[in-house]
Amino acid sequence: MAAATYHKGNWKAEVDFEELASGKFQGIVQLFHEGSSSVERQQILHRAFNVSDTVDGALEEGKNLAHHLLGDME
Repeated sequence: MAAATYHKGNWKAEVDFEELASGKFQGIVQLFHEGSSSVERQQILHRAFNVSDTVDGALEEGKNLAHHLLGDME
């Protein structure tokens, strides 16, 4: 289950995190586009550039990335 979900038009961004082998955490964003048919559905995984020592820090980076990505969508 995503830590946060944002919507803009037909786009949905789900924010979560993953633990890296280094023990640090990285925010991730699953970006979904729902078209009028199943052929038009898209799913794209994005990773925050910065990593964090904490889960909360990684989620904050993921939320920032989600807002940025959705801001670019029309």
